[in-house]
Amino acid sequence: MQGIKVLVTRPEPENTQTCQALSALGATPISLPMLEIRPLSSDAELSALRSQLYNLDLYQFVIFVSKNAARLAAELIDECWPMLPVGMHWLGIGQGTTQTLKDLNIPALSNPGNNTEAMLEWLKPAKMRDQRVLIVRGTGGRPDLAKGLEERGAIVDHLELYKRHTPEYTAQTFLFLDHPDVIWATSGEGLANLNNHVERFAPELKEIALFVPSKRVLEQARALGWQQAIYATGADDQSLMAATIQHLGR
Repeated sequence: MQGIKVLVTRPEPENTQTCQALSALGATPISLPMLEIRPLSSDAELSALRSQLYNLDLYQFVIFVSKNAARLAAELIDECWPMLPVGMHWLGIGQGTTQTLKDLNIPALSNPGNNTEAMLEWLKPAKMRDQRVLIVRGTGGRPDLAKGLEERGAIVDHLELYKRHTPEYTAQTFLFLDHPDVIWATSGEGLANLNNHVERFAPELKEIALFVPSKRVLEQARALGWQQAIYATGADDQSLMAATIQHLGR
């Protein structure tokens, strides 16, 4: 990665962590988050979340969709359950989310893939009829996971811990932005926000290699007119780095 300029669009705190990892490898990270994560924080919101978590032992499966979901949930679960309820399946979508859960002492498993579709495929052998599933996510997330599980007879609830917001950038931001060699977009929503800003302020960036984490986001990028959209097979740093090195022939 020596000398490669990478535009990193992850939300914080992952953005800073990824930039540090790139710097350690000799790359030049360019930080430009395209999502802002705002945890629910009012007394009423936190009270409602705790009330929901007191019933955590009613579920057979708890699925965390992101690192932010894992971090925020672990803090609340620790408040409500000094000892974790037993006999449950704790699942993280993607290796990064799963590792975050393990680091927070939640014994999570993960499928080999990194997205909703891979999780649904992995769960095909599992008996889901009448199983209660809690999906931990932000507000207004994709409905595909719940829909796929409900079609198999599962009873699905959501624990929504945060809201996603679009950061505000100006033409000046892009005027002084260091010109990247590659761009990393790690979610469909982040890509949509990036595309809106780029079309307004720096349309030339759409000619740069854009690395995305899934085939779904790859199709989205191509539909938006990104000329060099590349499937990186995952949203984690290792997958993105490997795809970048392969593309640049280093």
